[in-house]
Amino acid sequence: MKFSGSLSEAEKEKASYEIVGVPFDGNAFKKGAREGPRAVRKASQRLETFLWHEKLELSDLLYYDRGDLDLSGFGEFGEFGEFGGFGEFGGLVSLEGLEGLDLRKKKVFIGGDHSVSFPLVKHFFERGEVERVVVLDAHTDFRDSYKSNKFSNACVVRRVAELVGLERVVEIGVRSSSEEEYALLKDNDKLRIYDAGTLRREGGRAGEGEGGRSERGRSERGGREEATYLSIDIDVLDPSVAPGVENPEPCGFSLERLISVVRGVIKSEGVRVVAADVVEVNPRQDNPNGITSLNAARLVFEILAGYWERDSRY
Repeated sequence: MKFSGSLSEAEKEKASYEIVGVPFDGNAFKKGAREGPRAVRKASQRLETFLWHEKLELSDLLYYDRGDLDLSGFGEFGEFGEFGGFGEFGGLVSLEGLEGLDLRKKKVFIGGDHSVSFPLVKHFFERGEVERVVVLDAHTDFRDSYKSNKFSNACVVRRVAELVGLERVVEIGVRSSSEEEYALLKDNDKLRIYDAGTLRREGGRAGEGEGGRSERGRSERGGREEATYLSIDIDVLDPSVAPGVENPEPCGFSLERLISVVRGVIKSEGVRVVAADVVEVNPRQDNPNGITSLNAARLVFEILAGYWERDSRY
């Protein structure tokens, strides 16, 4: 099953944007996120491809669902410690799927647990296609290790920051961390964190313009836009609208607020979002009507619309 509105196989060369599933949950404590891509695709069939508020028919945007990356070599996973580590995972992803992607076409990846974001960012970063990373997440995900696993989904933002540099990572929507993470981050003036409370006080505007709003930022870039990877852990939403996650965290965003922030980042001055992911949808934890998958599908639609809106202006 392809994402609703996708071009057919015969028409895929016409696509400006691509959707790719990453069905992996080997670094999660509660299994089930590997089923996320399939559940989100299925939920997309329940949504109209016409966005009422935009008066936009999404199928006109020319996007193609490439299906899932082939991760069959991993088999089944148990608790932490049975996973071979990122080197094995990253090599397999690069070998089996990412190398064949056309990076000129903007992507939306559907996870999968949040650990998949690191090899995805790494692939783009090492090819000079990404300079900055914006993460929307209820948690800081900045542990050095969790359950003896340095590539747990609880460590993903730290691994990304080590790769691209602390000053090139922005976190939005945070409302939970360990004491260890807070002690590390509280006096750090490089990594920018807009917590959920800040966003409520600023009316949802926090994070817009990331990539350098200031005159100094524009000068340092020579007027160019910074290629940005946008990672969205669906648990940034409030559990009332996204119960199907591994670690639900109260006092989160409404879907409307999240869409506003995502669209704001995509249209921000100095930012050119080249790829995004929507991760941590866990159908096994969802309620019977699949509201988490449905909201994730709507979010994918909104990312695609944001890409098109941005591209149509330039």
